[in-house]
Amino acid sequence: MADEDSRKLVERVAASRYLSKSARLRDLLVYLCDQVLDGPVTEIHEQEVGHKVFGRPADYDTGSDNIVRVHASTLRKRLEQYFAEEGAAEPVFIEIPKGNYAPVFRPRTPVEAVTPAVEPAPPTRDWRVPVLGALACLFAISTAVLLVRGAKPDRHEAADLGPMVRTFWAQVFRPGQTTDAVVDDASVGLYQELSGRNVTLSEYFDRSYLRAVDGDSANAIVLRRQSSFATVSFLSKLLSIAGPQSREVLLVFARDYSFRALKSDNAVLLGNARSNPWIEPFLPRLGVRWMFDKAQGTYYPVDTLAGGEPKTYRAADGDTRESYCGIALLPNLGGNGTVLIVSATGGSAFNAAGAFLSDEDAMANLRKVLGGGQTAFPNFEALIRVKGRSAQPRDATIVIARPVRP
Repeated sequence: MADEDSRKLVERVAASRYLSKSARLRDLLVYLCDQVLDGPVTEIHEQEVGHKVFGRPADYDTGSDNIVRVHASTLRKRLEQYFAEEGAAEPVFIEIPKGNYAPVFRPRTPVEAVTPAVEPAPPTRDWRVPVLGALACLFAISTAVLLVRGAKPDRHEAADLGPMVRTFWAQVFRPGQTTDAVVDDASVGLYQELSGRNVTLSEYFDRSYLRAVDGDSANAIVLRRQSSFATVSFLSKLLSIAGPQSREVLLVFARDYSFRALKSDNAVLLGNARSNPWIEPFLPRLGVRWMFDKAQGTYYPVDTLAGGEPKTYRAADGDTRESYCGIALLPNLGGNGTVLIVSATGGSAFNAAGAFLSDEDAMANLRKVLGGGQTAFPNFEALIRVKGRSAQPRDATIVIARPVRP
């Protein structure tokens, strides 16, 4: 196949609905194919791809950072989908062999080269399978247990969701725009809790904070790729509810996220600024801060906009404990999308947040408190108090709900 024809094929695949909404997958495909077509190259190494495509240091540790393997696996599946559906009439396949990242342009056999009689229908797939499958690859074995248990969550059809719930999620999952579900980095959060040292987003993004990590044990903690059970549990519930409204959901571990994505995509950021540093750019617009109590080993919210002294919210004394979850809806860094931030004091509070965001009465009440009628939700931040360990919306109380300036 002539190089010109090969490049046109790459352009068609990159522009297809299977890759067009994911800049990272497009960049990966184009880079790999360019290496082969410009070379010729018969072998491309993982470390090279991580450095050239994903901005990792030239000598980064591929054993602890699997960003290339995760995206290559997704790309292989998308290529299979394209050539089975939209590209069924293409005379040549593009394949990326496992164990090597150099693409192969392989002519179809006569049996394979069957031209479809009609325009192929969009691929029908259960959006939960690739998302939950990716989760199992990213997180520790304890989290994988949750995913096996939640592989077939209750399905909520769009008709089951109330108008306020649909209105809210339509702002997060927009047609034609990627929504990144960015799960927290529990390892970097634990490192800060144990060391008492804060890691800024710039240090986290360029990995410069690793130079300050002393000792093999500390390095082992920081380099682990784990998310908290609470955020993964929330994500499973979130996707099972919001699935009918979603068009494209890309699961991303916080360590693999980028400023470019936060400027162009919608995003759901889970955790707090310590465990998910990508929340940091939005803090100047928010009044609620999540503080760590080292003695108790828990987080608690502090409202810095309460007037006068900051107001602290802690679990009440006595038999009945209280937990809190925070919800914020803001523009992305590019002003062309939406960012949903969900933080909580623990697992039960994250579950309560998921229940609250899917309950029509709760969301209608929140919209009423924010003011402005029954239209789309404004930019806002809210703090929800939850009674005991209940995840029932009837046991949740809105203690803060205020619009946030544009």
